Amino acid sequence: MKSRIKIVLLLIILIFNIHIFAQGIEKAKVSYFGRVWNAGHADASIISQDGGFSYAVPGGSLWWFGDTFKGKRDEKGTPHFEEGAVSCCVAFLPESGKSVPPVLNYLKGKDGSAEQAIRFLPGETWDKHRIWPMSGIYVNGKSYVYYSLIEITGKGEWDFRGAGSGLACSQEPFKVHERIIKNGNWRFPVCPTAIVEEGNWLYLYEVEKIKGEQGVWLARVEKDKIEDPSEYQYYCGGNNFTNDKEKRAIFVKNIYGQVSVAWNEYLQKYVLVSSSDLFRPREIRFYTSGKPYELFAETKAAVTMPDTLQGKKVNFVYCSYLHPELFREKGKIMNITFSLNLKESNFDANNEMIEIELN
Repeated sequence: MKSRIKIVLLLIILIFNIHIFAQGIEKAKVSYFGRVWNAGHADASIISQDGGFSYAVPGGSLWWFGDTFKGKRDEKGTPHFEEGAVSCCVAFLPESGKSVPPVLNYLKGKDGSAEQAIRFLPGETWDKHRIWPMSGIYVNGKSYVYYSLIEITGKGEWDFRGAGSGLACSQEPFKVHERIIKNGNWRFPVCPTAIVEEGNWLYLYEVEKIKGEQGVWLARVEKDKIEDPSEYQYYCGGNNFTNDKEKRAIFVKNIYGQVSVAWNEYLQKYVLVSSSDLFRPREIRFYTSGKPYELFAETKAAVTMPDTLQGKKVNFVYCSYLHPELFREKGKIMNITFSLNLKESNFDANNEMIEIELN
């Protein structure tokens, strides 16, 4: 196993050049690190997992993942699925441990494997439900995570549907997060995949299709009111927000899947990345804005992944996340992880990482 870990940790660096003709970025170099699977995964009996957004907490950062399949890899790297799965797990990266790719310390249960970090409520079961973490932030002395409750409708890969979104929290970040229930209801009015803190406001970026319009829908809430579902406001055009959700307007059009947003000090702009576009299935695209509530302009930049990764055909790229905790030189060097939907992967697909160096 140790030899396998050493092999996985070797960085296979492929250099690409991409040109960006908007928002002050002229040229970038992209380094490709390949499959992210290392000692942290092995220690928590993790074979593969989805997602991987992160945010700063005291002493380091939390990294959240969705469906996580457990077991062991042998010396050849062959997976042996033998210990079940969780649909939501969390890991801690200390401030002093910022290797690239990082070696994470996962929250583990009594059996020493990755633990479900947001638990089911009575009436919810693993057979019928999943909990997928969507985005998180540390404010008010607590760690908060928005999540989506998923209902399983069949045995196929796409046999599921959303059953609602909620908010969970913990005063100790590296602990199981408890779901917030207000007046007997766990549901919250937003399901953001990215959060930006500016001043006293949290800006929340949600991707969905509403009345035929597909893209990003923006909401906001004051930090000290995050736990009150009635206090959320919704973008309605210009720089305006409304408490009436029915009057909201689309914020950025034609974006699919998840988005990630982070401030880049080097550019003096917010950067938004997106993927999951089935018309451009292997692309990660870039947008920028001076303010979190001002429209993000699409740049001409796109990183296109190879047709084959991890020995299998790439169907599409999804869950592309910026990791500002790993940025270097004030954001001149940015790190992004992404998940892969691979042909005939049989759940054996790990996240990958790229590093973008701006001129």
